[in-house]
Amino acid sequence: MKIAIIENPRPRTLEHYNDVANAPLSASLNSGYALAVARQAGWDAVYLDFTPHAGDAAGIAGRILAEAADLILFHWVYAWGHETVVCDLLELLCRESVVPLGAFGIFPTLARQRLLRYAPHLDFILIGEFEETLADLLRDFSVAGAIRPLPGVILRDHAVAARPLIDDLARLPLPDDVGSNQGYPSLNIAASRGCFGQCSFCFIRSYYGCSRRRLRPLASLEQEMETRLARRAIRSIYFVDPTFIGHGGTERKRAVEIGSMAQRFGLPFGFETRVDTLDEGIMEILAAHGAESVFLGIESGCDSVLQRIGKRINTEQIRRAVRIVRRSGVRLNLGFIMFEPDTCLAELEENYAFLEDLELLDHHELTANLLYHNQIVLYGSMAWRRFKREKRLLLDGRLPFEARYRFRDERVGLVCAAMGRLSAAYFGGMDALRGMTGTAGQEGSGVIGNAPQEFSPDDVNALLKDAFQSFCAAAGNLSSNSFTTMEERYRHSLQKMLL
Repeated sequence: MKIAIIENPRPRTLEHYNDVANAPLSASLNSGYALAVARQAGWDAVYLDFTPHAGDAAGIAGRILAEAADLILFHWVYAWGHETVVCDLLELLCRESVVPLGAFGIFPTLARQRLLRYAPHLDFILIGEFEETLADLLRDFSVAGAIRPLPGVILRDHAVAARPLIDDLARLPLPDDVGSNQGYPSLNIAASRGCFGQCSFCFIRSYYGCSRRRLRPLASLEQEMETRLARRAIRSIYFVDPTFIGHGGTERKRAVEIGSMAQRFGLPFGFETRVDTLDEGIMEILAAHGAESVFLGIESGCDSVLQRIGKRINTEQIRRAVRIVRRSGVRLNLGFIMFEPDTCLAELEENYAFLEDLELLDHHELTANLLYHNQIVLYGSMAWRRFKREKRLLLDGRLPFEARYRFRDERVGLVCAAMGRLSAAYFGGMDALRGMTGTAGQEGSGVIGNAPQEFSPDDVNALLKDAFQSFCAAAGNLSSNSFTTMEERYRHSLQKMLL
């Protein structure tokens, strides 16, 4: 029997030009795991990736039907308003075939009941951690020829039984490298699953149904590295764990052992971790073993905001972690939510001063990212439920599984919208500039290959910073017309710098 694993269309839109938070990074391995599970169950498996496609549901349906699969399973990720394309695709598949249609992943898990109503041709959903659920479903389908109620499977008009999480992650098969992963020189790999954090904006706890972290046995992790590194040329490894380092001596020792493992393969590596898991000792050791990048989700430079979002860290811990990473020589990447929904203008100014004090606004690419991000609210998240309860949810018919929200301070919303439009102009202009010069330039320098003489990285950076400060200062004092005029002036000046 044969299964087709499909990546749903989810092309980048202007509203989400630089947003990647429609799924955790670990979701990049989901389709690879599904393909490996299917083969382990004795099925043929095919993978089709329609991620960048914005339309032509008929053409996509034709390619899927040509595979003559017995089961079609979508790794359905929040589609930034392109859900209608997927629904049209499901309708065409249903019209031409009786093959059961299913979905899995974080979006179908969190939006399961609404998704079944929204997509009437969808037959079933695998909820949460799906590997053992999919294995059971394939074995049962091989016998029964139909999808029947099983733990972890949602069918229409049937109650769902929960499935326990996989305690021994060594039972997982080695995932295939498919889709965009194949084009990256870095290998995404998971050394653990889940997170002990309880951040209000995060989906990981809701997806797994708990706030705990399960560790992968190191022997199985090393086996996966060896097997997957032999498949294609790789220049680095990236651990997609929500937090690579845990608390305590045992966790520190484990992180060091994994770093040594990567070093034995002769590859540098990157990872994500919480600021309260870092100290100079562990960072120096990991850097010596080849760590080349660290992602810290610092989220805010205000202790009041950090408390509101349940981050369970403080700004002094953030300052310390940033200093530790910098002293180690490892590249620092940051997650930051400038416009948290309850933020006031004073907190925006505090955020700016915090970033400036840490010298995090010295490069235009990082500045653009840090000064514009607001919280993304997707259906099924804790934030969606909260804002709906507080009557602050702002719905848009074009985005059935995404919403904006009413800021507690409407002046913050004004600044957020202005920075969002300015940032869209920046990211679009930078892409055009890179395309015009045919190069991404010298990494980390801000120089774009043979850029026009008028392009000045320092001037672009200064404009972005000045615009943010001006918007904050003017938000409560100018008429809407005056504010719009000021915003247009900054946007026009930025476009001149990038053309």
